[in-house]
Amino acid sequence: MHQCLRVVEIVSLICEQIEEGSLPSFARVCRAFVNPALDVLWSNQNSLGNILRCMPEGIWEEVLDEPEVTWIMNRPVLPSDWERPLVHARRVRSFNYDGRCIEPGYPTSAEFLESLRLCWPWQQLFPNLQTLYFYSRREWTFQYVRLFLSPRIHDLFLARPQTAAHLSLLPTLAAECPLLRDLEIQYTDRGFDFKGPVSALVTGLHRLESISLPCLDNVALAHIARLPGLKSLTLENQPAIGSFPAGTFSNDIIFPALQSLNITGDDVETVIPLLALMTHARLRDLTIDLPEKVPAKRITALHSAIVRSCTNSHASLEQITYGQFSGGLTTVPTDADIASYLVEGAKILSLATFRNLSVVSITTPLGVNLDDTIVADLAQTWPHLSELSLLASSYVNHRSRITLQGLLPFAQHCPHLYSLSLPLDATSSAWPQKLIASEADGSAGRRVQQTSLLQMIVMRSPIADPLHVAGFLSSVFPKLNNILTDQHIRGDAGEAEVEAGVFYEKWSAVMATLPVLRSARTEERKWMCRGG
Repeated sequence: MHQCLRVVEIVSLICEQIEEGSLPSFARVCRAFVNPALDVLWSNQNSLGNILRCMPEGIWEEVLDEPEVTWIMNRPVLPSDWERPLVHARRVRSFNYDGRCIEPGYPTSAEFLESLRLCWPWQQLFPNLQTLYFYSRREWTFQYVRLFLSPRIHDLFLARPQTAAHLSLLPTLAAECPLLRDLEIQYTDRGFDFKGPVSALVTGLHRLESISLPCLDNVALAHIARLPGLKSLTLENQPAIGSFPAGTFSNDIIFPALQSLNITGDDVETVIPLLALMTHARLRDLTIDLPEKVPAKRITALHSAIVRSCTNSHASLEQITYGQFSGGLTTVPTDADIASYLVEGAKILSLATFRNLSVVSITTPLGVNLDDTIVADLAQTWPHLSELSLLASSYVNHRSRITLQGLLPFAQHCPHLYSLSLPLDATSSAWPQKLIASEADGSAGRRVQQTSLLQMIVMRSPIADPLHVAGFLSSVFPKLNNILTDQHIRGDAGEAEVEAGVFYEKWSAVMATLPVLRSARTEERKWMCRGG
């Protein structure tokens, strides 16, 4: 055997590259390969069933007790019965406990966990565990999370603590799992104070790199703002934070490593103070979930706050998403609705300071008031776009003024754009101009064509002649293969349902025609190359 294969670390690296089904065969090749192969086989576990199957037969009996699977102990466990399970338990690095699973081989019941807690000879099931996903379906199983905790854990996901006792457990995790880097907790509100316990947990952790929580208090926010390694922050139900005491941050550089920020706030006024803490961060993506009906003037205030607060992110920000793709208006908008909720397209251009954006998704109650001139400015402002979505959250939206002509700038200036979500006005029978690029575009005499666009979402866009539209789209965007309307995405709704059905049929006809035209153009090019 080659000397390199006597080095355990090298064999371990080899085992990590071998498919799981082939590892047993690899382990049988040589005794030196057995332990590294077993380490990899056991490193990621989704059930306790494998550990229990290492015990002598007859100890456990599997019973399906709807809606759970439980294992019943048929005889007392002797010390010798634990020899094999304990060897392999040391190998487990990642464990997934999902109380929603009721398949055979996945014991999840509280009765089973209690039996295991009483007889397991160690304090923790897996002493070397590094990653734990624990989803408690029923409130009486959450308490058994302590069975799985290990001081080596650095990634922790907890779902559905439901009682005051469960929440009381959270602050103790800082001492039990001091190496935590990634922390995510999902909580269903049962009327208890969640912010206090989870904030106490967070303030006891100093290595955090990723946080996903419902909310934090000001003390915890001040703590994580100073963490040197925090890269991702998600707050799913953050209330207003109020003001920090004078001198809280003094000359500190706060959120120095933060790259991803995701906030769900009760209103824009809740979000803006959090954005004010981002002056030193170099964000790469920013996501803000807003209530269903945010007036246009508050959206404008949000734009101003983003530009003003995220000054260090003007060059780094690549993705910006805000709004909520649900709810909104369900009836034809009145003049008052339009005045209150329709965002003027020029306001979107205030985000032009973020010049390297590749993903822009803005959803407002009535969408954005756009025309061909404004979308041309957007296309030139953000040439790195791969996804652009400017839609309404309502089933009905203000009639768009973007014609087919307005799509040409995306073909000219956004070579990487593969998904475009805009309401259109495709009722004109006039063929768009400037299908041949000019000298100003840097490719004089060439047809305007973009080969990255794969999908368009047009929602409830009016359309007259499907064949005319398909001819234009297949010429400018030859790889386009998917066009979705609101009925594709959200089904029937609203009082304009009949009109929406007509548009749906016509856009479906466009999508059906595209592959035919694409094949015809391909065949035509082949004949031209042959000189036929």
